[in-house]
Amino acid sequence: MDSNIDLSKNLKLKQDLINELKELINLDTKMNEKYLGFKEIQNKWFKIGPVPRSQSVIIWNTFQHHIKNFYDYLHLNRKFKEIDIKYNLDKKKETIEQAKKLIVIEDKVRASKYFDRLNKKWRFEIGPTKKENEIILDKEFKRVGNLITKNKIEFDKNKDSILEENYLKKENLINEIREIVKAELTTTKEWQKNITSFEKIKNQIEKTGPIQYKNKKKFWTNYKNTTREFYKKKNDYFKGLKKIYQKNILIQESIIIKVGELVLKDDFEKYRKEIVSFQSEWKNIKPVPYKINQKNWTNFKTVCDKFFNKINKQKENLANEFKINENKQIDILKEIEKYNETSQVDVNQLINKWKETGKASLNHEIEFDKKIKKIFKDSGLNDQDSTNKLLETKLVSMSENEKSSEIYSLNKKLEILKKELSLLENNISFFNDKSNENKILDKSRKEIEKKKIEIESIIQQKVMLNN
Repeated sequence: MDSNIDLSKNLKLKQDLINELKELINLDTKMNEKYLGFKEIQNKWFKIGPVPRSQSVIIWNTFQHHIKNFYDYLHLNRKFKEIDIKYNLDKKKETIEQAKKLIVIEDKVRASKYFDRLNKKWRFEIGPTKKENEIILDKEFKRVGNLITKNKIEFDKNKDSILEENYLKKENLINEIREIVKAELTTTKEWQKNITSFEKIKNQIEKTGPIQYKNKKKFWTNYKNTTREFYKKKNDYFKGLKKIYQKNILIQESIIIKVGELVLKDDFEKYRKEIVSFQSEWKNIKPVPYKINQKNWTNFKTVCDKFFNKINKQKENLANEFKINENKQIDILKEIEKYNETSQVDVNQLINKWKETGKASLNHEIEFDKKIKKIFKDSGLNDQDSTNKLLETKLVSMSENEKSSEIYSLNKKLEILKKELSLLENNISFFNDKSNENKILDKSRKEIEKKKIEIESIIQQKVMLNN
């Protein structure tokens, strides 16, 4: 018992409560209010600590006597009495369950001491129940107590060997903690798993019974040092993790701001790859606390969706514009069809009108060029001159970007033609000037000549574009 407990003071407090209980009878209040006052007195009683041993039974019996008087005075119409009896029944059942758990714990000394506290609670704190229940409950509580006492007696008989065995168990468990401390862990998941294992072992150490006095100092020194080492390593990891969290959170927030700025730009296709790059980068930003990661992901996804929605809207507008332009070009092509060889055609006007239609079908563009070349041919120009004339006419209204684009396109054509020419010239070297091969040879020579003319034409067009 704690030497600092004031037993005399506790006795005085309990005597005061008995006096309060007596006075309840004379109070001019409703029965309900008196009952609430009664329950408050009971609760205060059970919170007060022990009294001098010589007065313990007397004060308890006096308290129970005045409880009975209180019940009798109020007559309690069985209602409140039944509530109290039911409360006491539940408390006694709960106490029996607590006592049963003490049978199986390894520390038999601790179990015995704890049962002594339960026994005092049973005798002095928990009120009466119905007589038929009281007999059954007392019998069960006594049976459990006998088992706990038997375990304590058995422990005392084999005390030395049990204490030694407990010491060895605890030392083995400390070694298990040392193995956990040695583990090199790099992820939070691994740490969470090891923390669970550590807490489980620690709990086993605490549940394992007492050890010999001569081993206590050595054991607790080892135990404290080992657990302290584990906690230090764990704290170091999570402190470092916190810094990584802060760094990654800042990276996420920075990306959200950058994407938000790109949403305000007009040339979406130009920045599309940059957004996709940010999306790939986002996947590799780990670790981040779950809730903050979810919040940032929602914000990031929202700004990305805005960007791609604008791209889709722009594509939709371009598609509509393309369709309008395509219809205008079809009308121009139909208009050209109406012309004949005797018609006076303003080619410059047609080209300007075509250019005003904007971007549309490449096939229509090719068809338009063919028709304009035909007009030039109909006027007496050959194929090469018609091609040059078409380009010359277009040059008047071409921008520098359009010229560069045309040169790029001609260079690609020139590269292909040169490869084809080289292949034909290589193949012709294998022919003999005999029999049936003469026809194939003639055909190849004509094809070579054609390629050379086309190459020359492209070179001339490039000269015109560069001037």
